[in-house]
Amino acid sequence: MNEKSYMEIKSKNLSLNEKEIKEGKLRLQSLPVSLYIDINLKCNLQCPSCFRSDPKLRNKSWPTMDFETFEKIAHELFPTAHRAILSGGGESIIHKDFDDILKLTLHYQVRPVLYTNATLLNEKRLMLLVRAGTYLAISINGATKEKFEKLRYPAKWERLTQSLDLIKETREKENNQDFFPYFGVVVQKDNLKELSLFVDLSVKHGFELIKYSKLDPYFAELERKMPDPEHADKEFINAFERANKNKIRLYAPDYGKTSFTETLKKLREENASIQISLDKNNPDRFVKYPSFESKFCEIPWKETMITPEGKVVVGCCSGYLLGDINKETFATIWNNKKYQKLRKKVNSKRPLRFCRVDSCPFRK
Repeated sequence: MNEKSYMEIKSKNLSLNEKEIKEGKLRLQSLPVSLYIDINLKCNLQCPSCFRSDPKLRNKSWPTMDFETFEKIAHELFPTAHRAILSGGGESIIHKDFDDILKLTLHYQVRPVLYTNATLLNEKRLMLLVRAGTYLAISINGATKEKFEKLRYPAKWERLTQSLDLIKETREKENNQDFFPYFGVVVQKDNLKELSLFVDLSVKHGFELIKYSKLDPYFAELERKMPDPEHADKEFINAFERANKNKIRLYAPDYGKTSFTETLKKLREENASIQISLDKNNPDRFVKYPSFESKFCEIPWKETMITPEGKVVVGCCSGYLLGDINKETFATIWNNKKYQKLRKKVNSKRPLRFCRVDSCPFRK
């Protein structure tokens, strides 16, 4: 089947999916337009802010998805899906069949979404990532050699900059406008003073976006790494001023009311008006997650998550088990009683426990 045929299938599925959501259907003829496939939970780094650094998890064995399982998912779901998020809690690129996984996304015209520490990027792999139009997050955390190597142990700064140079070169060579690399930064006390330096790195390497996120205190020791809101907002003012001057879009967390709130609000509004190439074809547009503006959730109709072991779960808010693709087809799971119950309850006055305002990360 050619590229045009797959895009026609995807378009028809998306239209049907939108119709079924509007009608409140519990049993669906359409399939998910967004896939969250956690292909690997192993990692080659030992970052101190990562959940896997919890002393309680020191001897835990992290699973990897069999390529045969991935192929099964691809053949059943890729023809109708628009995007495939290939990252979860590990470094996906260390999967031994990662290049073959990318080739399947290319074959079925599914746009990959990937989060990586960039330590294992090479020319061949980057060529595949660029040709597939990957939405590529480079998880970095340090904007200088000292901070980077402290927060991304045992990665080396020189290897990172080599990867960033290669991204720029390959991007220019392939000229695929859908390929979009950006920086992902977890904000913590250790890197507060470097928040604006990430803007300089973006300018140098041709990146248009930086996504800053809050540190999640998975275990007690991380509480001490949480930044003071006043200090964080003060540094974000510097970052936004530099970003607005250089036309770099920033996503920054809200730390609540501080003495810098009003100044930061104006800078955020100015920054939000900056146009970037991602605006033309943003893979995030396919699923409406709950937000402050609207609590309505489309996830049970539009997106599914599959773990490395092949379990189908509600990955956004919990490990709520919906089925196992090793035992039955996804189409059977997609319309089983548990999925129908989730669709019936999610936007009701009495949603399932993990979809409530005090539990769901999108509805808080």
